[in-house]
Amino acid sequence: MAHIRGLSFVALIAASLWAPQALAADSLVTITAPADGAKLAAGHASKVEYEVKAGSNAHHVHLFVDGAEAATGHKLKGSFDLAPLKAGDHKVCVAPVNKNHTPVGEKVCIGVTAE
Repeated sequence: MAHIRGLSFVALIAASLWAPQALAADSLVTITAPADGAKLAAGHASKVEYEVKAGSNAHHVHLFVDGAEAATGHKLKGSFDLAPLKAGDHKVCVAPVNKNHTPVGEKVCIGVTAE
């Protein structure tokens, strides 16, 4: 019996290690550009491209830059014009929402550095 408990414990630990990857793969939104960790030109406009998984119940998306809402996109695949960023590290997120602006999935974020 102790052997079975030990195996169950190992299985539980293993499942918890892979769970974050499964959740990331199941995200409703993908930021297709820029890549996470990208370097952008400080003081110059950029684009953020995104795509919402087909068949989701998302109606539109919200763009967040450094925690502040920056734009709303009404296409499930498209891009945002990203205002020029000051030099430094920034967090860019896209959140899928329904018609009432209620989140329907996890916000997806990338980090970029403006140089």
